[in-house]
Amino acid sequence: MTKIRKIEIRNFRGIRELDSGINCLIGPGDTGKSTVLDAIDLRLGARRNIGIADSDFNKLDVEHPISVTLTLGNLDDELLSLDAYGIFHRSITPTSGVIEDEPRRGLETVLSLNLCIQSDLEPVWTLRSDRATAQGVERGLSWRDRQRLSPTRIGALAEHTFPQG
Repeated sequence: MTKIRKIEIRNFRGIRELDSGINCLIGPGDTGKSTVLDAIDLRLGARRNIGIADSDFNKLDVEHPISVTLTLGNLDDELLSLDAYGIFHRSITPTSGVIEDEPRRGLETVLSLNLCIQSDLEPVWTLRSDRATAQGVERGLSWRDRQRLSPTRIGALAEHTFPQG
């Protein structure tokens, strides 16, 4: 199963800047846990349109774009396909979380997925790679892969998601 190895959030709701490996979200109420989960859902959710408003920008500052980058590891064969995503493959050092733009032997191969929303409120989903940018190559995940990676959130209304009986 694909895993989030690193999350980077900029200018989203109450989060001005967050760079973190992610394992578990713990904390008192109103500290940003749901905002982090919403950011993950915005980036990985399999939907063609998302509802974003000026109020989703940190301190209503629409001059600085919302950016959510998820670096995914433990990739399956489809995401490791050189034909589909080879130019976007990167590597991560597990102990430090440092991402290198080239995949390297002995390091985990990862993909970095970005969602950027400017003041026009139009979401742009792309894969990140310095090599691809230098070659003028841009693309996102295929719709099929977006659907496969789309998260499910279980919360207070879990009984509606998983009815008993």
